Amino acid sequence: MHKEKALIIFAKAPVAGKVKTRLIPYYSPAEAALIHQQLLEYAVANLVQLPGVDVMLHCAPDQNHHFFKYLEAEYNIKLDDQPSGDLGHKMSTALSRALLEYKKVVLIGADIPAIDIPYIESAFEKLEHQPTVIGPAEDGGYVLVGLTQSRPAMFEGVEWGSSKVLQQTIEKLQPEMPVLLDTLWDVDRAEDVERFLQLRKDR
Repeated sequence: MHKEKALIIFAKAPVAGKVKTRLIPYYSPAEAALIHQQLLEYAVANLVQLPGVDVMLHCAPDQNHHFFKYLEAEYNIKLDDQPSGDLGHKMSTALSRALLEYKKVVLIGADIPAIDIPYIESAFEKLEHQPTVIGPAEDGGYVLVGLTQSRPAMFEGVEWGSSKVLQQTIEKLQPEMPVLLDTLWDVDRAEDVERFLQLRKDR
């Protein structure tokens, strides 16, 4: 018997020099890691409140970092290791595995503070009628992907980290057209950090 809905959050361990490196030199490696940590906890604290959705944190390089263990204990969230391979293979594998257990699966990154409960609920709602939903990012990538069936081909041969990610993904899905949600921003530059701090203050 399939469960209904799962949300997967992809997250890297907040290790200085390994995360949010594009924020350096505006911030030190330690400050960039702390910003990453704050983004991750902000996402988890908000999204574990989603009604009727199992929320899981897929951790890189693995789930053993003390901050992941803190989130597990504090928010009663399930942890798993991210699969190996490039980003496309990681996402494809994580989604395919979850779809063995759930009817609808949505995957997001941990650095998109504008993603809120209504946005995720809207994605699940669209999956009632369409097999694929994507949340575009301002930089030409995407902040969310949701599926009702495994779709490995849409993750192959994509130039990850480039401004062509969304366009190439849509091309892979032809002739099907995915449902597109509102375009959001993620935190890659110093001005994005300011937006995040303002958003956190306003909520």
